Amino acid sequence: MHVDEVQIDGGGTEAVITGNMENPGKRLIVLEGDEVEALYGRPRFTHEERVQYFALSPKEKSVLDQLHSIKSRVYFILQLGYFKARRMFFIFHLNEVDKDVRYIGERYLPDFKDDDPTIAKGTRLKQQRLILELCNYRSWNAGAQKKLDAKARQAAMICAKPIYVFRELIHYLADQRMVAPGYSSMQDTVGRALVHEQRRLASIVQSHLAQSEDDALKALLGDSQGFYEITLLKRDPRDFSNDEIKSEIGRGDRMRPLYHLAQKLLFHLKISKRERQILRFLGELLLRSQASPAE
Repeated sequence: MHVDEVQIDGGGTEAVITGNMENPGKRLIVLEGDEVEALYGRPRFTHEERVQYFALSPKEKSVLDQLHSIKSRVYFILQLGYFKARRMFFIFHLNEVDKDVRYIGERYLPDFKDDDPTIAKGTRLKQQRLILELCNYRSWNAGAQKKLDAKARQAAMICAKPIYVFRELIHYLADQRMVAPGYSSMQDTVGRALVHEQRRLASIVQSHLAQSEDDALKALLGDSQGFYEITLLKRDPRDFSNDEIKSEIGRGDRMRPLYHLAQKLLFHLKISKRERQILRFLGELLLRSQASPAE
């Protein structure tokens, strides 16, 4: 399965399921195929989920009553239920969701019988605008993309893992009650943010690191007796003998310039207090793990 997106009136997007889940072009792979399906695929409801998501509030029933044909009412309930489950819209024909159609007919519209499984585009888009208003959501637009790019760059400053940035964007969109763009747009947004952060960090390093300082940092990743040098920093002394104490003092003397260098770089990295707290927490987790040279 591959999830594409198409533009709809008002700047939003609809999910379209096409072909195999292969990475088109050179886009960053953020999610595996089953993860994309779980997040972007049209819901496949169980009976209990149909009861939950196709339930209508009085306000929703009032909007439903304004629709003219029975088929448009069925399609409206389908779109509304799928939006409640995924917070996005889908393009589909009624014969593709026959179990859901049958449930809706039995529960709300027992007289529904229509051999034509299609719905007019204008009807579909009008219903989506009604659903957005009912759910207090906003459609996707170019202005939202700029804000999403800024949020992605902020997330990339904390963690360079694509999945972390992606999840932060999903949380942000939910908080903003904004319909998420398609998966390909999210891939591009995450990719741009990571490239931007890589270039930002490289520029800072080039501007503020002397060659000797760069060499000292690289030496921490050198393999010494089966361990990275950075791993040896967290090893406790074997005892309190004079030799071990002298070794610890010597190690501290070697690391002191790097400590001051790190303080200088942190200032130029423009990391907020909250982000520094996150980095400190992640650093503590790292110290508890056993680092070993890559094979």
